[in-house]
Amino acid sequence: MGDLIGLLLVVLVFVFIAAGVHYFIHRRILAILVSTILVPFLLLVLNLLIYGLSDPFIFVAMIFSAIKMFFISCFVSIPFHRHRQSKEQEQ
Repeated sequence: MGDLIGLLLVVLVFVFIAAGVHYFIHRRILAILVSTILVPFLLLVLNLLIYGLSDPFIFVAMIFSAIKMFFISCFVSIPFHRHRQSKEQEQ
């Protein structure tokens, strides 16, 4: 049960990060790439700050977090893209 709660919290944080990046960057592909690259390096820095040394498997975690973030960012980009398209069509 604790693992499920941890996974849900990580996914929720990833969704908020992706939404923030998509809010500020209006190009869809660029926003997906920025959020996909930003999260693994953010996790690396947090790991170094919390534990003080690098975990030997941090690079595996970075790869899997980048893959998860890519898919989450693709899903988060859909409403932003539709909203921006509807604004363009109104003008």
